[in-house]
Amino acid sequence: MTIVHAPHFVHVPRSAAPYWLALETQEPLLACLSLLLLALACYLAWPGIARCYRQMRLGASWFVRTVPAGLDSTLKIGRITLQSAPDRPRTRLSWLARQCKLGARGMLYPRQTRHWLAFWNLSATHSALALATPRLLHKIYRPYQSLRLRPAERMAILMSHYDFVIRRGLAPLVLQAASQPIPVGQFSGKAGDLYEVRLAAIASLDHEGELALHLYRDSRLLFSTAFTICRQPGGWVIRIGCLQGPGCADGREQIRRATRDMFGLRPKALMIRLVRAIGAGIGCSRVVLVGNGNRVANRHSKRKRVHADYDAFWQEIGAARRSDGDYELPCIEPETRLDQLPSRKRAEARQRLAFTRQATLDVGRLFSCASR
Repeated sequence: MTIVHAPHFVHVPRSAAPYWLALETQEPLLACLSLLLLALACYLAWPGIARCYRQMRLGASWFVRTVPAGLDSTLKIGRITLQSAPDRPRTRLSWLARQCKLGARGMLYPRQTRHWLAFWNLSATHSALALATPRLLHKIYRPYQSLRLRPAERMAILMSHYDFVIRRGLAPLVLQAASQPIPVGQFSGKAGDLYEVRLAAIASLDHEGELALHLYRDSRLLFSTAFTICRQPGGWVIRIGCLQGPGCADGREQIRRATRDMFGLRPKALMIRLVRAIGAGIGCSRVVLVGNGNRVANRHSKRKRVHADYDAFWQEIGAARRSDGDYELPCIEPETRLDQLPSRKRAEARQRLAFTRQATLDVGRLFSCASR
């Protein structure tokens, strides 16, 4: 005869601790569901809490900085953070992804992030420049000017550039150029075509430089270059990160026509001379030119669209190659000896020099006057 024993039930006493402190005594499924609901509540409530916090800080009179002369006096500037001037994503999911990316970058480079944000909170002028474009605050985390630059080096270059801009009194000019390109020089070619140089700042060609010169012929964009002013062991230099022609279908024909109209001076050669004139006018000694291997456009996502050979052109204009793969030129150009040219080419060379001198004087004068 088989004896069947009755099952023994073990009674688990309920904990007197609060529910969220006694998860070990709850059913696993219910515990997971509770955590998910808590995370969802935090996600939904956090944007509102952060917005209220920012409004409280911005509304506090002790936190609003006085805007210096030369800037918009109606502007009230609070403390600068990585989220102070965010891009405007199209969807909520895009915004969330961007916030997560910024948070991850801040945690990956905490020391650089602290120094970077401390720099932009030094004065109202610093903060106004930081808010001038959404992507300026994020530049130390992205490829900039040269693929060889690390985040700390990118930060040093950018901080020295804006330190130079503020100390030389160029901040109002840069803020104006950041909102809309401003004309800095006009001249005419031998066929009567009108050429205009416009200065843009921060947002234009923002991966290659903080300032950009755009050459227009009869209101059509012909050529652009982007550059940054920075301090290096040998003194102040200008770094050129981009030299870009027109993107239209007849771009090459436009370049040929402009070269003939400018007495044989190619537009890209004119852009280099303009940057050298700016550097000479503000006290820079050299121009550093990015090499083919260091170009930001050589990233995997953009490699198929790179066509220009920078190295060949740098060597053609007499630039010396550096050990890091870049090139450099002195800001002050050597004087052209017309007597060394064939007699049949001297007349056009003389006209080309006069054309170049007029263009460089107009652009260089603007920076020299603004920095006084």
